[in-house]
Amino acid sequence: MSGRQRAVTRGTGRRVARSVTPAAVLAVAVLALAALVGACRSVAPEESVDEPAAFDMVRPPIAFELLRDNPYLPVLDLRTPAEFGGPVGHLRGARNVPLEELPFRLKELAGLKGRTFLVYCGHDDCGDKGLRIFREAGFDESILMDGGIDQWVLGGFGTVTGPAPPMFFPEEDSEEVVVD
Repeated sequence: MSGRQRAVTRGTGRRVARSVTPAAVLAVAVLALAALVGACRSVAPEESVDEPAAFDMVRPPIAFELLRDNPYLPVLDLRTPAEFGGPVGHLRGARNVPLEELPFRLKELAGLKGRTFLVYCGHDDCGDKGLRIFREAGFDESILMDGGIDQWVLGGFGTVTGPAPPMFFPEEDSEEVVVD
């Protein structure tokens, strides 16, 4: 008997060699694959529309690298003006757009549509809410710094204090204008 044949017993008790066709092997393989895929889907967690996708958030060390490698990357701090100018400070070059003002200032930020920019807040869910507002308004390239300024500071990264720079976002290949 060849490798593609197997012995079967008929009603007479006689053993008869029967071939296994390639089509039968293929059908069994397709059914097994379909069962595996179906099983994987049934245990995969459902995606939530309330939470940003994982690639929309970066931890402070990655945010640091983004800022180091992209000096003109726009940064928005969604905390209150008191927090922004307070003792903890803010990221160098960050502009302060408090979360409660964000929906009313989207037109002012329209130049950021289609551009990558970093958003952060405190340690609370303020950043998630801000990112959601940006996404709903079509700012699809926004990135949230996970853990906010608190995790930035705990990670050993520096901040600056003082007033916010003017609300001006230079193009990536232009020189930033310093206003005295």
